[in-house]
Amino acid sequence: MNITDRYKFEENGSEISFMPNYNLLRTLVWWLALGVIALMGILYYFMDKMSGANFKIVFGIWIIYMIYILFDLVFRVPVKYIFDKSQKCIYKKRFIATKIMDFDEMIYFISDESGGYHYAIGKKRNQFVKNYRISNYFSGSKASIRREEEYIKEILGPVLIAVGIPLVETQQ
Repeated sequence: MNITDRYKFEENGSEISFMPNYNLLRTLVWWLALGVIALMGILYYFMDKMSGANFKIVFGIWIIYMIYILFDLVFRVPVKYIFDKSQKCIYKKRFIATKIMDFDEMIYFISDESGGYHYAIGKKRNQFVKNYRISNYFSGSKASIRREEEYIKEILGPVLIAVGIPLVETQQ
């Protein structure tokens, strides 16, 4: 799967759009299927062999697991960022599109968190208060560096050209 498919990157004459978490979709569907299979195993195998209290604990853990998976599928994966060139605005679309900032307010930076880092955008004066993650997490491994270079070339580069911000090369 190439980088444009992983981010569901689309560029036409008037806008650029991509989904930073789209590559998680396949993995989350597999985890959802595993959860359904686990439910069948819990119901048919463990229901008779456990006491009522133990069964409630196991079933409660399964419910928390499924809520987490469904939350990611419904609220995290479908987030799309739209860079509208004609209106010079950036929109975040989950169910409805909401304007998050204008092109001249945008700044991009690398957010470093506990062994990994990702690219984020925010408004110039408060980018560390409210920011939006626009890439997957990267690490220092060779495969991750290769994926980061592809991301910069295929996704971040066209976005920054559209916004009018120069790409700053950094050494990690």
